[in-house]
Amino acid sequence: MLPKKFTVRSCNIFIVKILIFFVFVFGILWLFISDQFLTTKFRKSRTHSRDSQSEGQIAAVQYWIQKVFEIKKNTSILDIQNNNVKYNVFQDRKSTDIDCVKILNQNSEEIEKAKTRLYRHGQPDYQKLLSFGCNHFKSERGYITNSLTFEEEYFPIAYSIVVFKDEAQVERLLRAIYRPQNFYCIHIDIKSSNSFHKIIRNISSCFDNVFISSRSVSPVWGQFSILEPDLICMDDLWKYKKWKYFINLTGQEYPLRTNYELVKILKVYDGANDAEGIIKRANKERWQNVEPAPHGITPIKGSLHITANRAFVDYVLHNETAQVFLNWTKKTQIPDETFFSSLNHNPQLNIPGSYKGEPETDSVIKPFLTRFVNWESTPFGWKCYGKRVRSVCIFGVEDIPLLLSRPEFFTNKFYIDYQPVALDCIEEFHYNRTRDQYEQDWTFNTTYYENLPFLKNVVKINKI
Repeated sequence: MLPKKFTVRSCNIFIVKILIFFVFVFGILWLFISDQFLTTKFRKSRTHSRDSQSEGQIAAVQYWIQKVFEIKKNTSILDIQNNNVKYNVFQDRKSTDIDCVKILNQNSEEIEKAKTRLYRHGQPDYQKLLSFGCNHFKSERGYITNSLTFEEEYFPIAYSIVVFKDEAQVERLLRAIYRPQNFYCIHIDIKSSNSFHKIIRNISSCFDNVFISSRSVSPVWGQFSILEPDLICMDDLWKYKKWKYFINLTGQEYPLRTNYELVKILKVYDGANDAEGIIKRANKERWQNVEPAPHGITPIKGSLHITANRAFVDYVLHNETAQVFLNWTKKTQIPDETFFSSLNHNPQLNIPGSYKGEPETDSVIKPFLTRFVNWESTPFGWKCYGKRVRSVCIFGVEDIPLLLSRPEFFTNKFYIDYQPVALDCIEEFHYNRTRDQYEQDWTFNTTYYENLPFLKNVVKINKI
């Protein structure tokens, strides 16, 4: 029996004191942790002013405070004692032994050297990497598993990625756009090899927010099956309530904008959708042999690829008019180039974020910024330094300056077995910009996007 003075209250105080003591001892131990561990676990920021020992100690404390208490600030760091210590999320990475800066500066010797590379050096052995577990895979491949900024964390993006071959290229795309707050639906072509299926499925299983589509089809050009994978992923992604915008990709693309830049741009868009619209160059014979489109919809040609707000996706999935129109497009030729574009350019449907003006994409009033493709037949006249396959430029190393000057979000297309240094260098520049924006607090200039005329002429949305 406890003495009368040893009350329940005094017992609780005693326990709290013991806990405080152990927390204090734990903190001291971490303050004096070995330099070797600190050097490995925490990399110094270039802006640090104190000696490496102090920085390492502060970084260790910061790390464990974040881990234990999950404290998050505007920049996902803790400013301890005004040292501006950053949470370590970046590994040193160089995508190729070719000097990409020299290529950007059009150094002829480096360009010719890069052209001789028939395949990227050091292709990862995914089976081996994955055999050691998901944490090993993510660490070795350098995935960014931190939201990086408060702004990015609270502006999740949903992605549909339609793939069929080249797991290394698909994985590099996923790695570039991956953030823990986003959501990723991967559709694998039924015709893809068993080994491709297995590797992509195993990679996706390492992430809570990456998954394989609930259903797979075999896309055939010109048929509804090209559009179907994105509709399947839209439906699969819908249950995740937090994402603000939807972007659909293929496995042969790569981002031109960092996730931070995309978030800044989409916040400027404030609900506006980005979809291509073509009238003057439209192939109207595609729908002339069927009955008129239902509900007074004017068919508009455009790209399958879009950047659309959540309310637009809601309309696509759940509105009866959209379903009736979808069934009509199945009777037409190449429905994937009609469905999304028509919905976005018929403002009488009152779809949030859709465009109310003349649905003709141009470089000034209404540029199409979701995806940069160097088409042979476009009026813009871009030279292709790589090679053209079915009128589309497969980028080579000399196309890098053009790509880095573009304002679009993503670009298509790269072949991993054709001048692979082109993709290597775009990957390197993209990663370095992501790192520098985070470590040096770069401010992305959104003036170009803020001044886009079409943003002032869309069906308003209540809330992003």
